[in-house]
Amino acid sequence: MNSKVDETPHLLRQREQFVPRGLVTAHPLVIDRAQGTELWDVDGKRYLDFVGGIGVLNIGHNHPKVVAAVQAQLQKVSHACFQVAAYTPYLDLAQRLCEMIGGKEAYKAAFFTSGAEAVENAVKIARAHTNRSAVIAFRGGFHGRTLLGTTLTGMSQP
Repeated sequence: MNSKVDETPHLLRQREQFVPRGLVTAHPLVIDRAQGTELWDVDGKRYLDFVGGIGVLNIGHNHPKVVAAVQAQLQKVSHACFQVAAYTPYLDLAQRLCEMIGGKEAYKAAFFTSGAEAVENAVKIARAHTNRSAVIAFRGGFHGRTLLGTTLTGMSQP
């Protein structure tokens, strides 16, 4: 007889009790750890990660070079709000991206914490640049869970 009790049902009840339903979870899984392209849930079941953190983990989970870079940065500054004070990794990456684009025009780069925030800013920039207020969004696309993002997507609920 297996004495191990699955933790997933308990944790999903906890999720239901303390996390709003508007924050949708696609699968009834609770992930415990990840390595490379694999995930393990709290009950020890292994899964192949086809999502990769919604596309931000294209080299897999816990890649040694990424872990080393994060550890090195955490030794210096764990978080800084750029709107309060600039910090060198932000400036260096902005310069690197702008130089990679090349060309004769001057470029600038900004970094955001979510796709929705990037969409919101892209719409603001497009409206300011064109001096027009209307935007076009494609049906079936996903533009985030902010009010603007759900409006562009045509979602009635987040």
